[in-house]
Amino acid sequence: ERDLPVINGAMQPRLIRARVKAGENGMEDLTWLLPADYNKDDFEEWIKLEPQEQVERSLFSVEQAKGQIHWLEAMHQAGLYRDDIAYPHLSRLGFEFELPVPLAQKADSPPPRYFSAINIQPPATPRPMIAQYSDHKTGTPIVQWDEPISPDESAAILARLAAYPGVDVYWMGRSYLGRNIWAADLMLPSPAQLRSWPKETTLKASIIYSGRQHANEVSSTSHISKLGEQLVTDAATRALLKQVNVVLHPIDNPDGAQLSIVLAKITPDNLLHPGYHGSLAADVASGQAEQDPVYPESRTRRLLLESWLPDGFLNPHGYPSHEWVQPFSEYTGWVQTREGANPGRAWWIPRGWFTSLTYIRDPEHPYSEKVTYELRDKIVEAERAVPGLLPLEERMNDRYQRWGQRWQPKDMTQPIVNGIRIYMALKGNPAQGTGQRSGGATGGVSPDVTWDAGYTEAPDETAHGDYMKLMASAGLAFDRVHLTYLANGKLRIRHVQREAGDKVTWQVLRDRPNLPASELSNQKAANAESETTQH
Repeated sequence: ERDLPVINGAMQPRLIRARVKAGENGMEDLTWLLPADYNKDDFEEWIKLEPQEQVERSLFSVEQAKGQIHWLEAMHQAGLYRDDIAYPHLSRLGFEFELPVPLAQKADSPPPRYFSAINIQPPATPRPMIAQYSDHKTGTPIVQWDEPISPDESAAILARLAAYPGVDVYWMGRSYLGRNIWAADLMLPSPAQLRSWPKETTLKASIIYSGRQHANEVSSTSHISKLGEQLVTDAATRALLKQVNVVLHPIDNPDGAQLSIVLAKITPDNLLHPGYHGSLAADVASGQAEQDPVYPESRTRRLLLESWLPDGFLNPHGYPSHEWVQPFSEYTGWVQTREGANPGRAWWIPRGWFTSLTYIRDPEHPYSEKVTYELRDKIVEAERAVPGLLPLEERMNDRYQRWGQRWQPKDMTQPIVNGIRIYMALKGNPAQGTGQRSGGATGGVSPDVTWDAGYTEAPDETAHGDYMKLMASAGLAFDRVHLTYLANGKLRIRHVQREAGDKVTWQVLRDRPNLPASELSNQKAANAESETTQH
């Protein structure tokens, strides 16, 4: 038995050739270049010089790779693993393995290369198409507000959205238990057959809504889907697409979502925490940054972020709508480590619908604070207008004050802004670079790119009936604040032309963030004052 090395980093394959044939529907072959360490696989000799684990982890030989290709093709011919390395409209995959230049040759000599190939067959299980989920319903509403939405119902909603111009619904793979994962791009229609994500996210702002990471937190799928419905059926909402591209990722954890739906039928008013994690009892986000995570669904959010490089990324969550444990019972809920015991008590008692905001405090991000405070005020205004939410907030916050902050103020805080709970540091955070969550970075995207990263917590475990409508309405109001903010902000697009020698380089660039409304007002006032002074 040998552990195979992970092909990532410097060993990542690179596509170097795509061959097509006139009149054929698809690709004749794709050829990939992979760096290799040795031609011959002298494994037994290597492990005499270095530990076996290190050899398996770090050394990659052409002979070993060719062996893997041979046996994969043999297994396909025997009917095994027919859905792996199997693609429609592709005849062959070629691989060129590039070795280091031998010591006996000049350093600038061309490196030796070896070639291998494998014939490709279509997968035994065809890739699903969203049209297969069409329920043939017409009219509105497309999205129901009464009960939690299952993975199949979510797919049926996306199938209806896909019938509208400018909506592209696509399959992102299968979960650990084989459930399909979907996402949708909502844009204004274009006469072009192909659309470039980099071009779209340069000429417009972009935002991703990704829900149900913790799949028992049910309202996020409802309000993300309802936003999609409004973007295709309501003219005023659809007009926001003139400046913003919207990406919907309604269920990040389809296995947990299905389990929570099954449990809700048995005990609809209980906490349904078995559906919180993925099918292996670990968070589906735990492998998000890995090239080949244990949960296949873990990579979907990362792929969306890397493809779109969005201005905004919203990740709505929820939590139980009643006490996890009886206060003062000498049992602490949500404690995973000894050091986490006191903050864990903050989750004893529900504290209504809430969110948190932060901003970067340094000269390189002059608009961060302005953006954050404008968003805060707009969130508060929108949530106060949700019918029934303020009474819920007042009741839960009063209870939290009486049984929580009154006894343990250092952990059970009350950051109420005009009746709405918003956690916000007393001052901004220093910039921490790419991959840090501070100031808007999320999922490995720099805060200079994704400058509007937010989440919510709704007491929606498990909501149904009128209470589900209330929780989803609060989430939808939050979704719309961020979408409207992006649509109304000023895009800072620059066109740059440079001439060097016999070449002219033309670039289209967009600076982020969009200028906030207050900054535009200040600029207009300053320009008016300047003109008055000149006259």
